[in-house]
Amino acid sequence: MNGIFLNTVKVEWPRGEDRIMNILEDFVFIDKNGLEWRAPAGSSIDGASIPKFFWRVIGSPFIGLYREPSVIHDVYCQTKSRPAQDTHDCFLEMMKANKVEPERAQTMYNAVNNFGPRW
Repeated sequence: MNGIFLNTVKVEWPRGEDRIMNILEDFVFIDKNGLEWRAPAGSSIDGASIPKFFWRVIGSPFIGLYREPSVIHDVYCQTKSRPAQDTHDCFLEMMKANKVEPERAQTMYNAVNNFGPRW
């Protein structure tokens, strides 16, 4: 069983920006163990947790069914408030919960797990 998103992500692009998004309201995912993953209102994200050179293969982090997982993953890659491996593993769980096609979800997970940020 996978976790669940509690609400819908609400963001805005600041004027003149094409990569930065500001989170307007807290966005929450509860993982399969009951742990809350929160992207707080006021956070800014840029999709950088998915290495840009993979965007040509899998698409940018701001489109498709992996948009929501990428928002929370980005926040935790910035704050480093949970271990990197837990953050990447939750990214995979969020994609599964969001019904991302299994092969694509695994490919994206492999990209962030092997080439994404570590702390």
